[in-house]
Amino acid sequence: MKKNLKKLSLVFLVATSLVLTTGCGKKGEKLASNMVDKYSAYCTLGEYKGVEYNEMKTEITDADVQYQVDMLLDAYATSEEVTTGVANDGDTVNIDFVGTLDGVEFDGGSYAGWELELGSGQMIPGFEEQIVGHSVGERFDINVTFPEDYGEASLAGQEAVFTITINSKVEKTYPEYNDAFVAANTDYDTVAAYEEYILTTLTENATSTDEDYNKTAVVTAVINASTVNEYPQKEMQQLIDDTVAQVESEAISYNYSLNDFVVAYYGFESSDAFKEEVSNLVKDFFTEKIVMCAIAKAENITVNDKEIADFKAEMMESMGITDEKVFAETYTDEDVAYYALSEKVVDFLVENATPVQATATDAQ
Repeated sequence: MKKNLKKLSLVFLVATSLVLTTGCGKKGEKLASNMVDKYSAYCTLGEYKGVEYNEMKTEITDADVQYQVDMLLDAYATSEEVTTGVANDGDTVNIDFVGTLDGVEFDGGSYAGWELELGSGQMIPGFEEQIVGHSVGERFDINVTFPEDYGEASLAGQEAVFTITINSKVEKTYPEYNDAFVAANTDYDTVAAYEEYILTTLTENATSTDEDYNKTAVVTAVINASTVNEYPQKEMQQLIDDTVAQVESEAISYNYSLNDFVVAYYGFESSDAFKEEVSNLVKDFFTEKIVMCAIAKAENITVNDKEIADFKAEMMESMGITDEKVFAETYTDEDVAYYALSEKVVDFLVENATPVQATATDAQ
């Protein structure tokens, strides 16, 4: 039985609804200064220097490099369907299955000719594991229990029996991994050069991911130690309304009501649940903005017109936007000034924080 996968949660649409009424037409440096004065007044800072955080430092191993090599080899492997042999973990098998509850078949529990990679986690827990070790052509029963949070309420928590028939399995033949193969199928001439490229790329990606994780950890600790005494309620409500209106407009374009759209496309239980999540996201955004501005005020961290202009250019380039009018439809001058300023504040906080070694589990 296929997993009932939850739909993707709401993309942070708040970030693309930040067209506020303040800040337009002013010089960036002056605008940033006014913004800091305004928002810092809402906050009482806690300890923000020397805060401890779980520092993530990912080490790239030989196994990581080998995984990328295996992916390349897999892309050029040839496959053959065979009707003999044993199903092993990692094999792709073609199966028929019939599911029953107390001896009675249930809707959606049967399928003929299902292709399944064993160990992929595609099916409910216990399903794939019990196929491993059985032979092609064999017919047998497995016993499974549907998860308590399974999407189909009538099956949640139920014990079921599936009668499995393994029709065939796929055997792959992999090319020989050598300099000739690498030269023919990559931009590199040798195995050594290709693996050096993999190592460099993985290391750069890991470093970037670690930096993002560490910055988030520091900022979270600083925010948790601070107190926001008041919020700009009018601005917050405007951002909430703009975000909801944006999604509602999208819903209408697909001939949906707002409620049906956020249920079907974003996985919310209702439009009320969606609006509550938007309100929470908006509050989180303003909380961070208030604290960042308070630290900028306390440490006299500023941004000048050139820094703001450079940051705006980077934003436009990263988003593939060349028309400033198009950019201005989403981001105001104040938005850009804030993002440029907050980057400097975060760098300051990280430089003055106390790292404690984290593990890969901490980043999950």
